[in-house]
Amino acid sequence: MLHKTDIRREMRTRRAALSAEERARAAEAVCAMLAADDALDAAVAPPRGRGALAVYLASPLEIDLTTYIAKMLRRGATVVSPRWNGETYELAKITGLSEECLRRGPMDILEPAKADIVEPKDVAAWIVPGLAFTRDGRRLGYGGGWYDRLLAASCGSAVKIGVAHGFQIVDDLPTEPHDIRLDRVVATAR
Repeated sequence: MLHKTDIRREMRTRRAALSAEERARAAEAVCAMLAADDALDAAVAPPRGRGALAVYLASPLEIDLTTYIAKMLRRGATVVSPRWNGETYELAKITGLSEECLRRGPMDILEPAKADIVEPKDVAAWIVPGLAFTRDGRRLGYGGGWYDRLLAASCGSAVKIGVAHGFQIVDDLPTEPHDIRLDRVVATAR
C-alpha cells in the first residue's frame, strides 16, 4: 500500500491537471447528485430536516459546491461551513455567497464572515472534501485532521458524505484510529 504522502501527491497532481471545463463539469455533476439525494434532502431541508447541513467552500482545485449551497440556502436550510477562530476550525452559518457574507481564511479559502456558530452535534449531514476515498467510506484528507475532529464531535446519526472525482476513489487507504469513516462517497465518472 502507498504511503499517505505519496497518495496525496498523486491526487494533487491529477486534480491540478484537470481543465477548467472538466472542473466545471465535475461540479455540475456532483451538485446534481447531491440535489437528487432524497435521504440527504430529508435530513436537512425544511420543514422536516433534523439539523444543519455542513459543507465546505471549495479551494480552486476542489469540487465546487456553490450551485448546491445556493439551492439549499434558497430552500431555507441552515448551511454551515468551517471558519477559523484563531485557534481551530468551528462551524459557522453561511448566510449567502456574496463578498459581504464570506471572507478569506488563513489558507485563502472562503469561509463565513460572521461567527454565527453551530455545534457539530447539531449537524444532520456533512459534505466533506478529501484527496482520496474508498468505496467503504475511508477518507484521506490534507493532513491537518480538521475534519476528523469536527466529525468526531458530530451526532452519531449524522450522514457523512465525501465528494470526489472518479479517479480519487481508490481500493485501499492507510487509516488511523482517529480517522472518521464516511457513510458514502458521491463521485463523478472515472
